[in-house]
Amino acid sequence: MTKELKTTDYMVDGWDRGPTGSHPYKRGSRHNKIGMWIMWIFYVIVSCQVVLALSVIPFWPIPVMMGIALSLMFYVVITAGGTNS
Repeated sequence: MTKELKTTDYMVDGWDRGPTGSHPYKRGSRHNKIGMWIMWIFYVIVSCQVVLALSVIPFWPIPVMMGIALSLMFYVVITAGGTNS
């Protein structure tokens, strides 16, 4: 026997609606595409800055550890890319 709780028991009315005037999320919309472009441009800028930092720091273990961390992060992004369908 399982007891299912109604959302009205623990959530306020209107929890599943956005505030008045908010933009509803729609996958593939122009708003979403512009946001994705901005996000990827930010990622490219940050990546370039990190590569520059790796080339400027003279003590080699620090850039090596940063490079390993970046490659692991890159691996996670690539392998997790196909999970959202």
